[in-house]
Amino acid sequence: MQIIKRIAISLIVLLSVGVVALFIFLQMQKPSYSGEITLQGLNEEVEVLYDDFGVPHIYAKNELDAYYALGYVHAQDRLFQMEMLRRAAGGRLSEILGKDLLKIDKLFRTLGLNEFAEKNAKQFLSSDTAAYQREALAYQKGINAFIKNGPTPLEFTIIGIPKTEFEPKDIYLAVGFMSFGFAEGLRVDPVLEKIRRQYGNEYLNDLAIETPMDAERIASFKGSPKNAGTDQLITSINEALDLIPIPLWTGSNGWVVSADKSTSGFPILANDTHIGFGQPAVWYEAHIEYPGHSFYGHHIAGIPFGLLGNNKHGGWGLTMFENDETDFFVEELNPENNNEVKFKAEWKSIQSREEIIKVKGEKDVSLKIRTTPHGPIVNGIVEEVNDTDPIISLTWMLTSHPNEALHAAYLLNHAESFEDVQKAASLFTSPGLNIMYGDVEGNIAWWAVAKLPVRPKHVQSKLFLDGASGVDEYQGYYDFSKNPQSINPPWGYVYSSNNQPDTVDGVLYPGYYYPKPRASRIVSLLQQKKKLSTNDMRSMNLDVVSETAPQIAREIASVLKSLDKQEYATIISILEKWNGDHQLQDTAPSIYYSVLSNILYLTIPDEIGDPAFKALLNSSVMKSSYLKLISNDSSKWWDNRNTANEIETRSKIFDEAASKTLRMLQTKYGSDESQWTWNKMHSLTHNHPLGAVKPLDKIFNVGPFEVPGGIEVINNLMFTLDTVGHYPVISGPALRKVTDFGDLQNGFTVSPTGQSGNRMSKHYQDQAEMFATGKVRKMLMNESEIKEISKNRLLLKPE
Repeated sequence: MQIIKRIAISLIVLLSVGVVALFIFLQMQKPSYSGEITLQGLNEEVEVLYDDFGVPHIYAKNELDAYYALGYVHAQDRLFQMEMLRRAAGGRLSEILGKDLLKIDKLFRTLGLNEFAEKNAKQFLSSDTAAYQREALAYQKGINAFIKNGPTPLEFTIIGIPKTEFEPKDIYLAVGFMSFGFAEGLRVDPVLEKIRRQYGNEYLNDLAIETPMDAERIASFKGSPKNAGTDQLITSINEALDLIPIPLWTGSNGWVVSADKSTSGFPILANDTHIGFGQPAVWYEAHIEYPGHSFYGHHIAGIPFGLLGNNKHGGWGLTMFENDETDFFVEELNPENNNEVKFKAEWKSIQSREEIIKVKGEKDVSLKIRTTPHGPIVNGIVEEVNDTDPIISLTWMLTSHPNEALHAAYLLNHAESFEDVQKAASLFTSPGLNIMYGDVEGNIAWWAVAKLPVRPKHVQSKLFLDGASGVDEYQGYYDFSKNPQSINPPWGYVYSSNNQPDTVDGVLYPGYYYPKPRASRIVSLLQQKKKLSTNDMRSMNLDVVSETAPQIAREIASVLKSLDKQEYATIISILEKWNGDHQLQDTAPSIYYSVLSNILYLTIPDEIGDPAFKALLNSSVMKSSYLKLISNDSSKWWDNRNTANEIETRSKIFDEAASKTLRMLQTKYGSDESQWTWNKMHSLTHNHPLGAVKPLDKIFNVGPFEVPGGIEVINNLMFTLDTVGHYPVISGPALRKVTDFGDLQNGFTVSPTGQSGNRMSKHYQDQAEMFATGKVRKMLMNESEIKEISKNRLLLKPE
């Protein structure tokens, strides 16, 4: 008995020691928000004051120390995020996560992001003669100082990630990964080509591959500044995308009202960038001060300059341009030499390179990447390619031209005039962006920035092009002055919600523009006669009314009413009366999205298969096609090709969709329709890459939260349409921000979760509830106020 007692006591002691040791270990992982740290490479002391939400306010005596400090504090909060981003873009996830991630690595290696990053780093960061180069390199020195001196993030320990220093090419890998999220054509072009080849234009005509006639277009105004291989390809791409552990960009809203339309007498800017949700949040906030420079910005992991922000002169927001910057070319192989393709009627050699992918616990994988004059042959990402499959090459603006995005971002951060901002805008080639701008002099502007190729008039850029004859080749590039833009328009506002911009040199420029719901709602709110305040802007950020979804709902109700079935009376009544609102206690969104999902699932996959349907489902093409398809009683899509002895009609499909919806709602939520509320179906969880493994989900994931909103409303909390009665949010506002240029030191913003990606930080999720419930906090720039409220002071000292 004594032996058992002693063993029990020993086990308790060992367990206690283990708990204490674990507690001490975890405490050592916390970021250092106060105290003093001596670092090699600093020239003078830098003071970092942290506000109540963990935003660093950096006070330095010179520019290089300021950006060194930014790199250091950014890394201590987000090093794991930086690491995952550079590994994803560089095709190096298998090295730490195993063979299941090989498809991602092959995709990004084939697209050539490594080559893109190395080439641009050599061209733009091999010297430090320009200010943007010096600041960028100083930022990376700060990251590397944390890698050398700071604690190892918990995720590195769990996964076994080696800590290696960051290099200039890693900045361009971050730029490349961001650009990949913008390139919808990579996912959707093969699907549309499949439809065209298998079923012809009768099927394509019911999809909005051209800009709809009723699209809300962004008007241009040239004002003056005020003084002062399709199935396998589809499957391979989408299987790889399903595995990416880092959020992709999906859209955005941004607008600026003029001084004449604002209550403050100065322009007011609002912006909410739409990105896939994950943990940590995408944007990292920082406020930098050194002699001659004051800037508050939102930063991407590994990129030194804020992609959103403001200085004391002005500021800007971003959305995705959605211009079509990818083209697939079908190549003609020389029958006498399989290492040549025809290009402009001449035989050209195929270039090749070999890349080695390291795989955790497995042998290295050799990937041969072949390149034609149009770009990489994307058949290489397919596991098994038949000799009879056509060779398909990809032209991507990102990898086809030198990329000056880093220099452009520097100029935006440091702009002291309208002309500085316009110069910065002209430098962007890829990804395509909309820049919405305002300043203290009363200027407002919008530029659609990208390098835009001139395509032959006959080319439909969303379909595969002829790579051999030369007739589909680009005919040059538009000068930046031709890009859509609006400078101080007389109507008093500029905006973008990824919708179709005005013409480029008389051409309605092709792209994957989003449908009109967000755009039309923004325009209707901005056109109010009253002057708008920052509170009005904040309310607009949270608006969840769709002005077009009720049209679709009424069309569905009309068809169901014609069936004269009493069991649909409740569904019909709710759909007919719906005003498009998406509040937590509303029932109409629950019914609308469930019926719409069932209609689409019963209509499209039988023609194109599940992988292609999945690729199309969340695209701008599909969202723009809802009303067009559903309103066409004679569409070829209604017939189920798997039922040989029956031709299905729209009425039959709608009948089955309504029946399935009704059964699902009654089974899951009861027969009382008042219980079919939106909050039970629509929720937001911020998933960490390690949260996919239980029980780590309880440690690293944040949520779930019941949230309002829906597909293509301003508060665009998006989800994948499904028939199971649950719509977990996958993407939406990665921040909400409002800046009054009459009060630059007191803007408003909020993060979806928090500033830090370090699980032991108190700022890991301290904004999550605020975000879900529509609250905001101040973006502080007033030094005396910052010093008054800051409870944490970190002093970085030179060695």
